[in-house]
Amino acid sequence: MVKLKAILFDMDGLLIDSEPLWRKAEIAIFKSVSIELSDADCIKTAGLRIDEVVDYWYQKYPWQESEGFSIKDIEKKIVSELIQLISLEGEPMPGVKEILNFFEKLKIPMAIASSSYYNIINAVINKLNINQYFKIIHSAEEEEYGKPHPAIFLTAAKKMGVKNSECLVFEDSFHGIIAGLAAKMKVVAIPDKIYYNKAKFDIATLKIKSLSEFNEHYLTQLTLT
Repeated sequence: MVKLKAILFDMDGLLIDSEPLWRKAEIAIFKSVSIELSDADCIKTAGLRIDEVVDYWYQKYPWQESEGFSIKDIEKKIVSELIQLISLEGEPMPGVKEILNFFEKLKIPMAIASSSYYNIINAVINKLNINQYFKIIHSAEEEEYGKPHPAIFLTAAKKMGVKNSECLVFEDSFHGIIAGLAAKMKVVAIPDKIYYNKAKFDIATLKIKSLSEFNEHYLTQLTLT
């Protein structure tokens, strides 16, 4: 039996319904450099850091960099647009407060381990009013590599003062699931409903449809496996 000593939450698409906002921001800003992206295009890079997203599309469709339109400028513009959208349209995913209260009552420390930069994370936790639940907040902004590399989860565990095997990760993206498993942690996958039946998500320790579905039964199951 493994005693869980830390819960590590991804953020985008798991705690906040931000994936549509990311797509909206990316589509709008990339259009300024004549790159026409679709929602399906944006989904390909879900779970990556924003610098990796911008680099991905620059490698495919390089644009002429000029003042205000460098790779770094595009990255900053997407982040700025996203933060504005979060403040105006950001909504929690179903079951967020319930699961945070669930683990708080069990006195299991929680953390956010997100590919998003700190200014985006801060915008989200302020919008949802959930800062008080987390012992630490860690961004892949501090890491050399983003997900699917396990670095973000390894560092989060270290900051929490626990072993990797004592952590339970909640993730919605495939990149994040790979990262959690590579860190030798148990991973609960909550994919977007459109992708729930895709076999690739079955690599997770447990797959459920919503945070609100998680309960004591699943927790017991995870500690016994």
